[in-house]
Amino acid sequence: MLDRSFFGDCGVPGSAVLLRFADAVVGGGDVDAARAAVLAELGEAELWEAAATVAAFCGLVRVADGTGIPLDDGMLLASQDLRAAMGIDEFSGAGNSGPVALDTVDDHDVEALFR
Repeated sequence: MLDRSFFGDCGVPGSAVLLRFADAVVGGGDVDAARAAVLAELGEAELWEAAATVAAFCGLVRVADGTGIPLDDGMLLASQDLRAAMGIDEFSGAGNSGPVALDTVDDHDVEALFR
């Protein structure tokens, strides 16, 4: 589960409500409340911009997944229980990703998850 304690100001105007909006859309949260918060704080144009950005990233991930791009070590580690429960590791495309070396991933080092 995502650690939501970082939903503060990161130097981008409206960053806290934008992060909450993206998390709600991608993580299955209260999208209506998140949408209303972006609209109230930033306005309609910014809400459309945020929605388009989240949609673009979601689409890019689906395209990457569909082309068989291997999962990186961080995603392999983070998704191993879900993949096992859903039987995803039995699909032929799962062979595109190798086993993760658990001792090389420090879950407190975010940058390391993407190497």
